[in-house]
Amino acid sequence: MVNHLVATATRRSDRVALARRLDRAGATLSRQTSPESAEVTVWGPAEDGESLLALLAEVVLEPRFDAEDIARLRRQMLERQLRERTQPASRAEYELLRAIFPSGHPYRETGIGDRRSVPRLDRNRLAEFHRRHYTSRDAAVIVTGPATLGQVEHAVRRRFSSLPEGARLRLAVPPVPARPPRRVMVHLPGRSQVEVRVGGTSISRSSPEYPGAFLANEALGGRPMLSRLFQRIRERNGLAYHASSQLEALRFSGFWTARAGTGADRWRRVVPMLEAEVARVRTSGLPAAELRSVRESAIGEIPLSLESTADAHHLAVDVVYHELPGDFWAGWPARLRDLTPGDVRRASALAFDRTRSATVVVGPIRA
Repeated sequence: MVNHLVATATRRSDRVALARRLDRAGATLSRQTSPESAEVTVWGPAEDGESLLALLAEVVLEPRFDAEDIARLRRQMLERQLRERTQPASRAEYELLRAIFPSGHPYRETGIGDRRSVPRLDRNRLAEFHRRHYTSRDAAVIVTGPATLGQVEHAVRRRFSSLPEGARLRLAVPPVPARPPRRVMVHLPGRSQVEVRVGGTSISRSSPEYPGAFLANEALGGRPMLSRLFQRIRERNGLAYHASSQLEALRFSGFWTARAGTGADRWRRVVPMLEAEVARVRTSGLPAAELRSVRESAIGEIPLSLESTADAHHLAVDVVYHELPGDFWAGWPARLRDLTPGDVRRASALAFDRTRSATVVVGPIRA
């Protein structure tokens, strides 16, 4: 809620005035929140980099926290909670996280609270959270554009000099106990689609097994036209509207998800297919030819990402947040090409953990 409000209004400009300032500058302000971090980004013309950085500093340092904006955001969060409970896709994601992670784990929550917690977030609590968390400790400013490093450093020191150092806040990530895979079934009558999720805990971004796990996920469902889930469930059998997988390797830990959306008359066939493809990647890895195809496709995307400032910025943020070497992306292709099928198989067995996993089916499953 704080991260949304930060990018909504400042002490100098209410919501409408800030929107007009951005419009005049040809700029866009966005925010992203994860269980581990908060990110605020401003995009705009390169020649206005100094003024855009000044605007970003104003947004981060001087949020307005208007009563009207807080009330509006409360309503939006309550509406999102309603969708989370009643829409198969949102409910499936919610149920999967709760099935994987124990109570108190930061990755367990979707971040939008419940009907009791949202009304308790008043202006004082929000301002106090901002004071404690929006500090220079463990923070970074990433600028992607034509300015030199010296120019950027000078501008950042000038604009963010009043950002308090703050106390070191360490995210508590408790261990997840091993147990047999769980199954969660949620009947939502009146819906036309059934959403299936298979997922579990995984490795962090800094894990040495991450490159192998990355390629395994790309082959499983991360690279749509080449992936096993897409080809088997959707392309060859026509059983799903979508089929994919995702590996969320975060700073402290992570989780993986294989997902598909299907019909009420087909989900019983889709569930074992999802589980079987995950098991096949875990136990058998990737044949050499498939590994080569997925690897070269992933490597080929890097030059394309450097053609746009937005994509290049995303790569830069990834390097800074995960404390990777500055030349990480230059060496990434070589790291992927060094991987053998055995490396990928061992990484898959660790990353796609079935001892801390669950299968979730949500939709008109009694139809």
